[in-house]
Amino acid sequence: MECSMLKRVFSLLSLLLLYVLSNSSLDIASDSTQEALVLLKWKASLQNQNHSLLTSWTLSSVNSTKISPCTWLGVSCNHARSIRSINLTSARLTGTLHELLFSFLPNLEYLDLSVNELFGTIPPQIGHLTHLEILYLFSNQFSGSVPIEIGNLKSLSNLDLSTNQLTGSIPHSIGNLSNLKVFYLSENNLSGFIPMEIGSLMSLSDLDLSENHLTGFIPHSIGNLSNLKVLYLFNNNFSGFVPMEIGNLKSLSDADLSTNQLTGSIPHSISNLSNLKVLYLEENNFSGFIPIEIFNLKSLLDLKLDTNQLNGSIPPSIGNLSNLKVLYLFDNNFSGSIPMEIGNLKSLSDLELSENQLIGSIPPSIGNLSNLEVLYLEMNNFYGSIPMEICNLKSLSELVLYTNQLTGSIPPSIGNLSNLKVLYLFDNNFSGFIPVEIGNLKSLLNLRLNVNQFDGFIPSSIGSLSNLKYLYLSNNNLSGFIPSSIGNLSNLKKLYLSLNNLSGPIPSSFVNLSNLTHLYLNGNNLSGSISI
Repeated sequence: MECSMLKRVFSLLSLLLLYVLSNSSLDIASDSTQEALVLLKWKASLQNQNHSLLTSWTLSSVNSTKISPCTWLGVSCNHARSIRSINLTSARLTGTLHELLFSFLPNLEYLDLSVNELFGTIPPQIGHLTHLEILYLFSNQFSGSVPIEIGNLKSLSNLDLSTNQLTGSIPHSIGNLSNLKVFYLSENNLSGFIPMEIGSLMSLSDLDLSENHLTGFIPHSIGNLSNLKVLYLFNNNFSGFVPMEIGNLKSLSDADLSTNQLTGSIPHSISNLSNLKVLYLEENNFSGFIPIEIFNLKSLLDLKLDTNQLNGSIPPSIGNLSNLKVLYLFDNNFSGSIPMEIGNLKSLSDLELSENQLIGSIPPSIGNLSNLEVLYLEMNNFYGSIPMEICNLKSLSELVLYTNQLTGSIPPSIGNLSNLKVLYLFDNNFSGFIPVEIGNLKSLLNLRLNVNQFDGFIPSSIGSLSNLKYLYLSNNNLSGFIPSSIGNLSNLKKLYLSLNNLSGPIPSSFVNLSNLTHLYLNGNNLSGSISI
């Protein structure tokens, strides 16, 4: 019944629209009537029109001469009462654009249908909107290719088709959009090359083609985009070198080329990008040294070069990046020591140098990084002791130093790190006692000191770590009783005490460990039974 009624309404609107279009005696107000009927016809084609927000789109505004859509939700008109703008973002629309007759909306400048459940193809007729300046169709379910007719929209300044299911290649006609400033095609299923015509978009400030299946080289013509501020090409299948012309993008502030198959060295021309704040090149196949010029980019806040095949040493000039907050160099082939100049990076919050071939001692100057929250140095060849200065890093939440050749004892001042949540020191050559001050780390969730040469007792203060979920002390030379205070760790999930020299009864307080899923006590001299 409801479907039959919708068909009748749709047919009626089609006839009414045909009548209006063929009646040449109507005055200028008929433009408004014609446009209203176009919108009503489209509304009638939607699947959930009764549940969307288009209840104001009705014939109730009709009088003897005209229908005016200018008071409808999401619609605004120009001085001649012709539709200038349609904004229906997040309006719970379900349906297609096939019945939206774009050619009868000649003055439309702004169209926002984003964040709905629209599907089907983007009709080629959208190319009739020659006055359109803003087109937002993102976060829908559109499929098919980007119509080549989109290149007819010469007035377009913002085009966002991201987060859909679009396929095919980026049309070469995109190069006609000489006024385009913002171009987003991210999170689709686009394939093929970036057309070289992209270099014609001289007004472009934001280009986001990320999270597609694009292939081929990054075109040299991209260097023509002298006004570009944001370049996102990440999560594609681009290959080949980064073109040296990228150094022409003097306005660039954010560049993310990560998670591709880019090769070769990082171009020296990148040093021309004096306004660069974010540079993400991780998860590619870059090789060679980091160009020394990169460390002259004084505006840089985030530098991620991890998961490549870069080699050589970390140069002392890294200390020039005084505004740097994030530095990821992990999973490369860097060698040599950490330069003491790393201590100049006073703004640094996240430092990750793990999975390299770095050697030497951890520089005491690292203690100058008062804003540091994350320090990952694992899986290198560091030796020597933990510098006491690390214990000055009051903001530190994660300290990860496992699988190195570190020696000496844990400094008692580690108890100063009151925000520490993760402490991984396993698989090193640490010795001596576990300091009682470890009980001051009240935020600690994960403590792994296994596979070292610690001796002495397990400090009873460890029972103060009320948030602890994982405690690994296995494969050491610990002796004496297991402190009953461990029974206070009510959040503990895994407790590994195996392969030590522990003796005495298993504490009856273990019965309190109601969240425990893994318990390893083998390879000790314990007695008694376990009641959990």
